[in-house]
Order: sequence, then C-alpha cells, then structure tokens
Amino acid sequence: MNLFAFRSNIDKILHPIVSGLSRLPVHANAWTLFGALVGLVGGIVLWKGMFWLGFGLLVGRGLVDHIDGYKARNFNQRSTFGAVMDDVCDRWVLGIMYAGGCLNLASDYPHILIVLGFGITGALTNVIIKLSIYAESQQDIWRKEGKIGHPVDVVGLFGSAEFIIYYGAGVLFTAILNDPRPLLAGIWAVAIMSHVSLLQRVRFAWKRYRFVDPGLAATEDPKAG
Repeated sequence: MNLFAFRSNIDKILHPIVSGLSRLPVHANAWTLFGALVGLVGGIVLWKGMFWLGFGLLVGRGLVDHIDGYKARNFNQRSTFGAVMDDVCDRWVLGIMYAGGCLNLASDYPHILIVLGFGITGALTNVIIKLSIYAESQQDIWRKEGKIGHPVDVVGLFGSAEFIIYYGAGVLFTAILNDPRPLLAGIWAVAIMSHVSLLQRVRFAWKRYRFVDPGLAATEDPKAG
C-alpha cells in the first residue's frame, strides 16, 4: 500500500500552510505551472550538485502540488484542463528532478545512465497502467472531491509521495554527508520500487478484471435475458 491511503491525514497536517497560500491571488493553473518551473530549476541545481537547494526545491514543489488542487477545489477553479495539466506537470517534474541527480553522478558512476532509463520507464509506466485501468474499468469509477477514487490508487509500493521519500532522502543525506552514495541508493530505490509497484498493479488488474469486458458491459441491454 502506498501513501495515497494516508493522504487525508497528510492533508490535515499541511492544511494551515496550503489554505494560507491558496488565498494569494494566483489561479490554480498558475500554481501548477509554477510547480513545473520549480521542478525544472530543481533538476538543474541537482545536476550542478547543489543538493541542499535541490532538496528544498523537491519538498517545496511537493507543497505546490497540494496548493493547486486545493485552490481548484475550494475556489471554483476546477477544470478538466487543469486536472490534465496537474498530472502532466507532476510526472514531468519528477522525471526532470530524477534525471538531474542521475546526471550529476554519471561521471563517477557511468552505469547510472542505464538506471536513469530504467527508473523513468518504471515511474511512467506506473502512471500509464493507472490511467489505462481508469479508462478500461468505468463500472468501478466514482469521483470524490475531484479525485478519481479507484481502488488501484492504494495499490503498489510506489507513487509520487514515495518518490519524494526515496529520492529526497538520497538528496538530503548526500547534502549532509557530502557523499554521493545516498543519492545513488535513492536513484536505485526509485528504479527498483517503481517496477515492483508496476507488477503489483498488473496483478491487481489481472485479479479484478481478467473476466470483465467493460465494452460488453456498457453495450449490454439490461432488459435482455
């Protein structure tokens, strides 16, 4: 189970900060784009080896990701475009920041470029399988306060929060110890755990939907038979 299951508790802790910043005259979509800019800068500074600043930007961008959703839900700024851009920017930012740390280590650990591809592939495929399940299992989907609310949300050991924990811990301890090995471990953790999570979600889809054909269910006449 990933940290999505505990999101409500995390939101309560962050609520005073998020609600306060959401009162600024900034549109939800602008917060999303600002988060993307923070992620881009974070990727660059990690590439340059400024790990303390990079860690701060990684955590700060996570906070911005809460603000744009809160702003959209509570200030009548929700839109399909905003929801799409939130997902796109979220995955783009994590990829950029992950790549920045990998590229910083590449001169001393050339194999990390292979891990970079492996890790980004695993992380992105985790997103793809969730979106595919959302699209192909309409009979299981209901919306709750702007979130999709599908059971697959709590399946798997890897998500955006886990990325920040694994990768962020690596950046933090590399900054503290001035040693690249914690970041190296964090990069490997993302690459491995994203694939473990992917297999867990494939298993979930197989168990839940191997006998279900949503297309037939949607077109079947309820009065027939």
